[in-house]
Amino acid sequence: MFTLSTLYIFAVVVFAGFLQTLTGFGYALAAAPLLAFAMNPKEVVLFILFSGLIIKAALTVKTWHVGRVASVMPIFLASLVGALPGAIVLRYISDSALKLFIGIVLLAATAAMNANIRLNIRRHGLAKAVTGLISGFLASTTSLNGPPVVLYYMNEGENKDILRANLARYFLLGNSASFLMSVIIGGVQLSKLVAPMVLALPGLLIGFWLGEKLFSRLDAAHFRRIGLAVISVSGLMMAGSGLWPYIAPQAAKVLSRFHL
Repeated sequence: MFTLSTLYIFAVVVFAGFLQTLTGFGYALAAAPLLAFAMNPKEVVLFILFSGLIIKAALTVKTWHVGRVASVMPIFLASLVGALPGAIVLRYISDSALKLFIGIVLLAATAAMNANIRLNIRRHGLAKAVTGLISGFLASTTSLNGPPVVLYYMNEGENKDILRANLARYFLLGNSASFLMSVIIGGVQLSKLVAPMVLALPGLLIGFWLGEKLFSRLDAAHFRRIGLAVISVSGLMMAGSGLWPYIAPQAAKVLSRFHL
């Protein structure tokens, strides 16, 4: 039986899958704040990691002739180190604190991208290691491992085809590792994800099909604008959701004075 909640989850997955296919990133950025309204935040992390593997596997196959595995591997290996402490943090952090943390991460990433700062990186190995560490930590705690990697490749001036292909490979490798660590260490029950995952499969297929249809028409400028818009809106929504438990009691006190 379909409810408003299940239809909502389906619609979110279609949109997030479309964005991921169109740009090479954005699945978690779009889905995390929206799914948090219908699911437990900690379950959202694992749901996005697992369902995202499907769309990223399809995208990796589609772009296999474009990307470079050698470019992605150092970032992935470093992300494994960062994912372990992230999985431990996930076990103990509160839902509201997790939402607030996700929002802050997204807004910080947006500010960095909007600044359009280009760094002249000389030690690419070190830069990739730092990028991977941060990305792995964020993957396990929030499922939002994209911003650090996207920032790195944008700073390097990669064109949209190579960027999309490399991101697909990295996310496929990184999300697989982070998902396993979060299940083993994070203490979340996979049984609660069965019903949402059944909904996710057809939604992912629809999103992938729509994204592929429009990708060839997307130029570099629009590619960047879409990414920044998604990160900005997601960050604002998630930060607001995380702050609400702290703001609501104070707001209730203020409103109650008008009824005295």
